[in-house]
Amino acid sequence: MDTNQSKSTTVSLSLFTWAVVLLVSDLPNAIWQAVCGEPPAWLFWAKIFILLIVILVSLAWKPIQVMRSYFILLLVLMLALWGMNWVMGTNTYSQWQKQAGWLAAMAGFQLLKLAVTSVMIIVLLLMGRKRKEFFFTTGELRAPIKPVKAEKNPGKHPMSWGILGLILGVCIAPLTLLFFGLGNLPSADILVEALPLFPVALLFAATNAFSEETQYRAAMLGDAQRIVGPDQAIWLTATFFGFAHYFGGAPAGVPGVLIAGLLGALFARCMLGSKGIVVPWFIHFCQNAVIFAFWAIGSVA
Repeated sequence: MDTNQSKSTTVSLSLFTWAVVLLVSDLPNAIWQAVCGEPPAWLFWAKIFILLIVILVSLAWKPIQVMRSYFILLLVLMLALWGMNWVMGTNTYSQWQKQAGWLAAMAGFQLLKLAVTSVMIIVLLLMGRKRKEFFFTTGELRAPIKPVKAEKNPGKHPMSWGILGLILGVCIAPLTLLFFGLGNLPSADILVEALPLFPVALLFAATNAFSEETQYRAAMLGDAQRIVGPDQAIWLTATFFGFAHYFGGAPAGVPGVLIAGLLGALFARCMLGSKGIVVPWFIHFCQNAVIFAFWAIGSVA
């Protein structure tokens, strides 16, 4: 009986967590846009209200107390991202962005993303989290992905997370290039003109990957897996990450949700498996490198 009650409680917590995450993600915005047009501004504050209610109820209702820290982190992330978007939406910032050019504008954007990342790290530290608990380490790069039984595979060594990350990173770059379309490759003149921007584009790719891996995975996975287990935590964070690309993603819309969601699941699996941020960051960086290179080319085309 106790076992059945425990399983029932676990399932209930899982379903409740999924319901809240879907409600506060960009899924309602996407549905609203498809049915009614432009989502209203109050929709964001309705999501914040939902999170606040859940957090307050968890103070008094013991069954959902285990969720509190996860939803606090989700609340902080959403408010920090809202603050970043608010700054970018001001007239002063918009006018500066138009006049600054791609290089300065992208630098400003990356600095804002790093500010959000800093907020998440500070909150995690204030909550008493150690670096290993939010994967802020290189991780176990030499750890095997799956142990190989010597009697079944004599002399065979399992692949390590570091090697897998290297392989996936090298493979994902040309796949991203194929997605953007080899037919859209620039002329030699434009390529030569954009060439000086490539080192900075790589830097932006690295900072962007670091920010997103910290915000959407490193900060959230540790608490999520304590609530719903590692497998569901991977898809929980991947779903939220996927819907975050519906508006303004590269690509946006349903393709952006699917691609970002699947990649988010891959990055989360690598983060949990390697117990660090380096492997998913490197794969994410390799993908971003192609995207930012195309944006740099587009700025001079």
